[in-house]
Amino acid sequence: MNTWDEYQIALAVHEGGSHAAAAELLKVSQPTISRGLRALESRLGEPLFERRGGVNRPTNTGELVIRHAIRMRDDAAAIERTGAEIGDDISGEVVLTASDGVGGDWLPHVLAPLRDRHPRLVLRINLGMQTANLAAGEADIALRWGGPGDQQSLFFKRAAIVGWGFYASPDYLDAHGRPETAADLAGHKLVDWGYIDPAGWPPGPDGEAVRPQQVAVIANSATSHLQAIKSGFGIGMTSHRLARQSDGKLERVLPDHDSTQNLFLVAHEGVRRSRRHRLVFDHLSEAFKRDAAHFEKGDFSVFRA
Repeated sequence: MNTWDEYQIALAVHEGGSHAAAAELLKVSQPTISRGLRALESRLGEPLFERRGGVNRPTNTGELVIRHAIRMRDDAAAIERTGAEIGDDISGEVVLTASDGVGGDWLPHVLAPLRDRHPRLVLRINLGMQTANLAAGEADIALRWGGPGDQQSLFFKRAAIVGWGFYASPDYLDAHGRPETAADLAGHKLVDWGYIDPAGWPPGPDGEAVRPQQVAVIANSATSHLQAIKSGFGIGMTSHRLARQSDGKLERVLPDHDSTQNLFLVAHEGVRRSRRHRLVFDHLSEAFKRDAAHFEKGDFSVFRA
């Protein structure tokens, strides 16, 4: 067994939590895991794990080895990605899940050039706010609001900082008045968001958050939420990027109040070993970097004319 195999075993024991789980991850026998780990510990002269609470926890030496193994794996993945981008042999399906906002109007534009370079790649986009179980294979890559989630064996990046504000249709504001302070919001109608309160409402004089008291609509998708605001139901919170795409049908309310929320790009650890999955993950990561101002400030996307 070579040194890289032993490092892979140490990493699998860490990620799986046991020798049995590591054997399943690497598709080898449990004795192979035990032998490889003993050989690495013998060569380093230190134990790499200690058993606590029924799970293998890394020692100080083990933590150093794991960090080194992750770097080795990342370097190997980078070499594979280079070959993937040069060759035309990337094929198969990648399942992505996202909310209907970013998944509906941004992902297709961003993914089209990648698909052009790899015509045998199949991209399935599932839209919705339900959290897909990546470990169970419900999706390969997810865009998640607020945090990456608490499932085990995830790897992730903060993809974007998304700016939010209050918006309403000019017709609604002409009819009901334009709030000048946070306290003025209480007398207005609310276009609510059924899953998350994306950015928080501003505090009034007593320090408590002020929201419009009368709920007009509760939407469970970015599309229906945005259309309800544009249709004059009331005041709602939406991202600056979606408001920019509304052809002048939305007006900013209380422009001094600006909030942000993090959007994460998430995948299960196992997809690192797949060229097509890692290719899509890295393509999206780079695309988010290029379009940072679109998400944070509502600038026009660099991927759309």
